Amino acid sequence: MALALTATAFGSTSFGSTPSGSAAFGSTPSGSAAFGSAALGSAHRGGFAAAVTFYVDATGGNDANAGTSSAAPWKSLAKVNATTFHAGDQILLKAGQVWSGQLWPKGSGATGSPIVLGAYGSGARPRIDGASRVTSTVKLHNQQYWEIRGLEITNIAPATGTPGANLKDLRGIHIDGDNGQTLNHLYVDGVYVHDVSGQVNWIGGDTTGNAPGVTFQTGWDRSKKTGGIVFDTTVPDIAAPGTAPTILNDLLVQNSTISDTSFAGIVVKQYSGDAPGATATGWGNRSSASDPAFHPHTNVVIRNNYISQANTAYGCNGVYLTDVRGGVVTGNTIYQAGTSGIEAYFADSVTIQHNEIYQTSKKAGGADYNGIDPDKATTNMLVQYNFVHDNGDGILLCQFSFGSVTVRYNVLKSNTRYPIYLHSDKAATADIYNNTVYNDVSGYLTYGYGSSLSAKYTIRNNIYCSTKANAVLTTSSTITYGNNLYAGTLTIPSSDTTPKTGDPHFVNENVSGPYGTPTSGPQLATARAYALTPGSAAINTGLTISANGGLDYAGAPLYNGAPDIGALEYES
Repeated sequence: MALALTATAFGSTSFGSTPSGSAAFGSTPSGSAAFGSAALGSAHRGGFAAAVTFYVDATGGNDANAGTSSAAPWKSLAKVNATTFHAGDQILLKAGQVWSGQLWPKGSGATGSPIVLGAYGSGARPRIDGASRVTSTVKLHNQQYWEIRGLEITNIAPATGTPGANLKDLRGIHIDGDNGQTLNHLYVDGVYVHDVSGQVNWIGGDTTGNAPGVTFQTGWDRSKKTGGIVFDTTVPDIAAPGTAPTILNDLLVQNSTISDTSFAGIVVKQYSGDAPGATATGWGNRSSASDPAFHPHTNVVIRNNYISQANTAYGCNGVYLTDVRGGVVTGNTIYQAGTSGIEAYFADSVTIQHNEIYQTSKKAGGADYNGIDPDKATTNMLVQYNFVHDNGDGILLCQFSFGSVTVRYNVLKSNTRYPIYLHSDKAATADIYNNTVYNDVSGYLTYGYGSSLSAKYTIRNNIYCSTKANAVLTTSSTITYGNNLYAGTLTIPSSDTTPKTGDPHFVNENVSGPYGTPTSGPQLATARAYALTPGSAAINTGLTISANGGLDYAGAPLYNGAPDIGALEYES
């Protein structure tokens, strides 16, 4: 079987260069020398009508230069920040150079002709260090049709003697708006964002847990908006927000490494108006699936990134994807996040697929430590083809208020608390089928309690294989188990009237790697150790499920003969 790593309609999977290695940015773009030494004004570009390429060199440049050739580059970020760029322009920073401060070029591109902020020459990525003296190291505000490529970005505040006391309202890349319009085509590609000392503000919680850098009960608008790459919106006057929301459309983060940034690696968020003194808009909250006040961002793709929070105690989400309608999170590796590897919130029609998420742990007062979490008011969610291992919870279904989700063809291995955690409200539904759950560490397989058992869960065609005897499979009148394979000493739920038992005969249930790195990307092939071999009790014993996506975890067509149970369809 060939392992499928591509996201439908989004092209092939590829990965950026190593953060520590050198990145070649190709030859100098041609044509720029033709503009000679024409001078540009501080806030405009003189009489140029055609697209222009500008060069910036921190050591060999001079702001008195035209900046339009690599032989006569500008020097400072201030020169770039004082210039308004136009459709098709390129701003290229010299590889191997370092700047301190904020980079905020002005202007917008156009459809089919974005402005590109990137690099020229060969060597290490150009580095911009905010050094915590600016809230955002690279910034775009009320701008559209931009592509940011191939930069290294950091915004670290020096540690003090008190853990967390250095955390501030900081971001690496911040793309936002408040003009009441739709802002389109905002791309981030091949960047290395690291060491951003962002404060951790929680929506709710108990204020007795407040600590330096960590604050509870801050509400929606003042929470969870610091970290590596942040897309969000606001209003010029919170007391008089106007009637039109700012919507971000066509967002892309790909082929990038984001490491040791707090609160999160990547954030997408909409304004709602719940801060003290604000007039509520409801744009970023969702009271029902058809809430007319809800105005999400649209067409969001997060793919082929490596996100690690291994060296920060304050990295609480790998990807925090909220207020989105129409999104794909695919091909990412997320390592040692806190709270959640990939969390969706107030979102609709988001697919989470082909990701490897592992070793998520509790950090900075967070209550959870899961791989994937379709959270509050998330509808039409699809979670498929992911390798989720060695976290606390594997997949947390935390659809408070309401929600709908399909969880299929995932491999969940060695998650220490609840491999599948049922924690939704009554108006939520979940269809959970053809997953492979291998448990060698937890006393639970599927777990829920209290009012969370009022939601409707349908659980079919899954392999539950546990080397821990009597691992719990929570039951209730709202949980329907059907035709699952139970391997090990387990109490079979009474609602499963067609249970299967026996040995799944995996290729290698004790597999221990390789796992994803910045250079390898997600090691989804490792989970093929949970493919079936001859004699498996899962072969040809599954239910036929319609609208099943047509492929198994490894990209093999469904079905090969009669349906199988679990994430990997048997092929001889």
